Amino acid sequence: MAKQLLQGSLEEQCEFLYQLAQEKMAAGNYTGAAHALKEIVKYAPEYKDAAELLQVVKKRKAEQRNMLMISLLGAIVFVMLASAAGLPNDFWMLGAALIGLAVGFGAANLLYSFRRRLDPEH
Repeated sequence: MAKQLLQGSLEEQCEFLYQLAQEKMAAGNYTGAAHALKEIVKYAPEYKDAAELLQVVKKRKAEQRNMLMISLLGAIVFVMLASAAGLPNDFWMLGAALIGLAVGFGAANLLYSFRRRLDPEH
């Protein structure tokens, strides 16, 4: 998204950015939401609950990154196991990687669902 200068009073700009952050969060774009909220907190730290929302967004962004890393780790482990098992060609390795991704994603999802139950603010 291209940068643009915002028009209007500080209150109007903050409201625009706050709504944009809400939309980004609803779409799962925590990086975009973090950028909008950082701008609000930078110029109007007391605006609504922007500072608290920024902390939530940072946690969700870290959660997304960690889920991706765990999924990739699952793929790596499954490819290593397939290689150790002596699978005959790359097609089987690709299949093992896809299964590993799915298993890793499932494990990460399960981990974070337990964390959310134990800590509702996470």
